Amino acid sequence: MVIPTSEFWDDVVDRFEEENPNVTVEVELVPWETADTVLAERVAAGEPPDIAQAGSFAEYAADDLLYSASDLLPLTTQADFHLPLARAGEYRWEQYGIPFISSTPRLFVNLDLLERAGVEEPPTDWSELLETARALREVGVSVPYALQFGPDGVHEEALVWMLGAGGGYTNTGDHYAIDSEENVEALEWLRDNLIAEGLTGPPPAELDRATSYGGFFTGEVGMMMGHPAMLVAMEQAGVNHAHVPFPSRDGGPGVPTGISDWLVAFRGPGHEDEVGAFLEFLYRPENHAFSSGRHGTVPTTVSGSQLLLEDEDHRHLWEFVEQMPRAELQPLNKHSWPAVRGLLLEHLNRAVGPDGDPAAVLAEIQALAEEESGADGGTSEGTGAGG
Repeated sequence: MVIPTSEFWDDVVDRFEEENPNVTVEVELVPWETADTVLAERVAAGEPPDIAQAGSFAEYAADDLLYSASDLLPLTTQADFHLPLARAGEYRWEQYGIPFISSTPRLFVNLDLLERAGVEEPPTDWSELLETARALREVGVSVPYALQFGPDGVHEEALVWMLGAGGGYTNTGDHYAIDSEENVEALEWLRDNLIAEGLTGPPPAELDRATSYGGFFTGEVGMMMGHPAMLVAMEQAGVNHAHVPFPSRDGGPGVPTGISDWLVAFRGPGHEDEVGAFLEFLYRPENHAFSSGRHGTVPTTVSGSQLLLEDEDHRHLWEFVEQMPRAELQPLNKHSWPAVRGLLLEHLNRAVGPDGDPAAVLAEIQALAEEESGADGGTSEGTGAGG
């Protein structure tokens, strides 16, 4: 995720510099697709920035290159982050990743298509979701449920289903549990039901996030996992929609997933006081809350969330804001996670193909993940991180 624009940063910097006339802030915008690569190159060259917005942080924390949150932020700000995000930002029990842009998805449904299919309410469990998908197909909807198992999002979509079956990428001891019985059962259900019956449109490996969103806007997709950032575009497209908690297998809301980008502050340039002052300004409730609301994301702080929940202009975000404190995030606080995420992106969609073997594929990924995890060291119990 990378939402803030040049206008956002211009506004923040102008107001910060007015309050701090002895500090000059220079902002460089880098395309998100190459941002992590550019950052890694600059760190390797010994030229890290003071602050970077990044998709990961553990590799830099492991090399002792970063300030911790406790180095930079007052206790009131440290304590203000939503607990899943604060824990997610930890490496070896110390927070180095400062959550900046976060989101949590819900199940989006096209209400006009559901009405055409004779479905009165969005599904509340997997069996109802399957029946709804069948009804949508009967009235000609080409993609009843958009299963986003393409190369950009399979690890996020899969986690929604795994959590709905009681699984996840890690266990309560924060060890990889990719091949857990619950995860296997979740992928088997997808393979044997939605995919086997042709209810997910193109082969899962070919359905990426952009295609899914585009199909929802044009009425080709009936249901999909989606983030609040798509709300404005749907309003502009005139899509009659609703969103509900993603259902668990046996009924009721599943454990929600969450994702976040991170701000990381490098020790090398030596501007600890200035960096701390800028971050304290950035995370003031009024600054953080309404920048999140403007961009369709979820505040990473409790105070920022409370402000949005008191503002009728942001009512469309309330359910997402209320869901975030319960979110389970991917284990980005592990040094090994970038490599493991690469394994998931490369191999996971094989598990749900016509001849897919979820147990075998997940066992293969689990074995490789355990090989990669030697450098992780300790992390907070039961935590994870996303991006």
